[in-house]
Amino acid sequence: MHENPDSSQARGAVSRPGLLLVDDDPLITESLGLVLADEYDVVTVETRKQVTRLLNTREDFPCIALVDLGLPPKPHSPQEGFNLIHDLIGFNRDIKILVLSGQSEKANIQHALTLGAVDFIPKPCDISLLKTRLHHQLMMLDAERVRRKTDKSGELLLGKSPAIETLRNQIQQFADNPFPVLIEGESGSGKEL
Repeated sequence: MHENPDSSQARGAVSRPGLLLVDDDPLITESLGLVLADEYDVVTVETRKQVTRLLNTREDFPCIALVDLGLPPKPHSPQEGFNLIHDLIGFNRDIKILVLSGQSEKANIQHALTLGAVDFIPKPCDISLLKTRLHHQLMMLDAERVRRKTDKSGELLLGKSPAIETLRNQIQQFADNPFPVLIEGESGSGKEL
């Protein structure tokens, strides 16, 4: 696991968005780490295990991730990358995951997006395109944060009982989910809220 050596100095001056870069190829992690270090606080890791350790130890987890699908222990299979996407979404549903992988078959792209990745960039990638897509996802994060601050729909639910608190938590959990959610209840119970 490597952090950009300038990141501690940059934290004191200007806060840069955190970027998690997961790839087992040191050439890719070093080159992309250098290219992106001007705009991001880059943290590089090589395996899903290292990401798990990072999730459990780091307080300021990156808001955006570049993830390769082919990770150890089976770098020729996309499964470890798929599992990592699932882990990251489970840890922070707001994280923006961009897959950067040479395993760019249509089925892999579709499955990664179904799991919650927001973009798929085949290797080798064009650096200016990569930067544009990263900037786009940061703009989306900012827009989502503003929307959550101004969204008052949770205030329409009255009460402080454990059942109402559970309902509020469930609403938060599924509010930005890209999948349909079935809401059931008797007529007049407030399902439209």
